[in-house]
Parts: sequence; structure tokens; C-alpha cells
Amino acid sequence: MHGAIDILIAGSNTAQSIAIELILTHEGHRVTCVSSGTQALAHIKSLQPNLVLLDPELADEMSGLEVCQRLRADEATAELPVVMITADTRAVFQRKLAALGASAVLSPPLNPQDIIDLTTQFNTGDTDEA
Repeated sequence: MHGAIDILIAGSNTAQSIAIELILTHEGHRVTCVSSGTQALAHIKSLQPNLVLLDPELADEMSGLEVCQRLRADEATAELPVVMITADTRAVFQRKLAALGASAVLSPPLNPQDIIDLTTQFNTGDTDEA
């Protein structure tokens, strides 16, 4: 069993964000949801989450792509795992996400077990593996 971690979900699809939040809180993680790039950066600075789930198309003047780019450019967040959630599976877009520093990409439809496995992969909290 892995320890609880702090996770920030920044998504423009409220229903999807809530569904992911429910899965992760059921697993014992502490989850915060925001809907804009500006909110994401502010919450990352104040909450210092262990993992960020990020929609490339956020609902304000700052896209998720720009948020990811800014996180990678800042020494304090350069190593923060950032998982992009996007339905865009084109190879060129996937390469763009990798070039911007995305740690991984999830594409809908989202399977709860995939979300749990991904959080386990990036879990930097305390672990008690059996």
C-alpha cells in the first residue's frame, strides 16, 4: 500500500475532474481541483503537490501547455510529475507534450485502474509495500 500524496487536478472538463478526484480520494489521496492555468500555478506554489494532472486546454488565458512549460522552467517545480490528460492522440501532439516536459499522458476514456496505477507510479510519499 502506498502512502497518501497531494494531487492537483487542473482541468476544463468539470465532470472528468470530479470523477478523477473521487477515484483518488477513495484511494486516500488529498486532491485539489482547479479549472484554470492561473489557478493551477497559484495552487502548485502554495500546496506543493506531489503530482499534477493537467488538461492542455484550460479555461483561461494560460493553457495547460504553458503551465507545464512554466513548471519545467522553474527550479522549484522542474521535477514535479505532470500528467497531461488529453483526448488528442495524434503523434505530433504527443511529441509536443513530451518536449514540454510532460511526465506521462492519459487519454480518455479514463479507466479508474489506469488512474490508480499512474498515481502509484509517481507516488513520492511514504510507502509501506507488502
